[in-house]
Amino acid sequence: MDFVPPISISGICERDIDLLLLEEFMSSREFVEWFAGKTCGEEARACVFVNARRSVAQSDGESDIEVNLELTNGQISRLLIENKVNAGLQPKQAERYRSRGDSYVEQGACQRYRTVIVAPSRYFGSNGSLKGFDAFLTYEELVEWFGKQTSLGGRATYKMAVLQAAIEKGVLGYQIIEDDFVSDFWKSYWMLACQIAPELEMPEPTRKPSDATFVSFRPGVYPKGVDLVHKLGHGNIDLQLRGMGERLYEVTSALDGYLLPGVTVAKAGKSTAIRIRVPVLSVARSFDEQVGCVQEGLQAAKVLHAWVMAHRDRLLDLLG
Repeated sequence: MDFVPPISISGICERDIDLLLLEEFMSSREFVEWFAGKTCGEEARACVFVNARRSVAQSDGESDIEVNLELTNGQISRLLIENKVNAGLQPKQAERYRSRGDSYVEQGACQRYRTVIVAPSRYFGSNGSLKGFDAFLTYEELVEWFGKQTSLGGRATYKMAVLQAAIEKGVLGYQIIEDDFVSDFWKSYWMLACQIAPELEMPEPTRKPSDATFVSFRPGVYPKGVDLVHKLGHGNIDLQLRGMGERLYEVTSALDGYLLPGVTVAKAGKSTAIRIRVPVLSVARSFDEQVGCVQEGLQAAKVLHAWVMAHRDRLLDLLG
């Protein structure tokens, strides 16, 4: 019979599951032995928990959780855990986890490692795909484990409810979860834009989720169907012509001789983008340490804005 939680939890996010797992690694020897056995093989059940960290950033990316276990032979085995509620894997994410593991072994931080992905069972499909990781563990298996921990009482019931909410999130669809760090990044970006590029008329941002990486400007003088967007994670300032994605050649021909040096034309979904490349920005990193790159992006946006003002009639003719 499916578990029916006695409480309702909305707005669940990966961080909630990260912290739930960390608590169990820190406080439950039974959980450590069970998790190690499920993901590393039965011989690993006799391990001893050493320490754990969350959001471990390296030059090639970030591990959601890293756990060090001491094996019976004295070796340290490091679990590199990726936790997914419903978001897709990033390009080569599993390979980058493995690269970090290789680096840890080379540095002597551990003698072996294991990459593990934890997610709802639907994430792995009917064939149980590992998604490029060494092992996977499902939220449903975690619910089952907590259901057997009678000594935890109501705490087990609560943890099962958290996991069940995460399982159901993918069924219910995408839910916007506000991220304080990302929201602060956007606020700082907006304040700088107001200071050095007021003509771009960037709207004051609302609270943002962790995946908010497209900054749209709203100059009131733009022709209908023209959008100016800073795509932070792509490193693009795009002047997008809506609905022109299939007319790339026509746009390129019509603007031949009018584009500035370094400006390109590219397809962007259903739009055609008049583009300037700028440094890539990460909303997961401090705004202050990237402020120079933000300024460079805003200056490029100002260049495209001035170009629109100089060629507004041409764009109107092109858009029909």
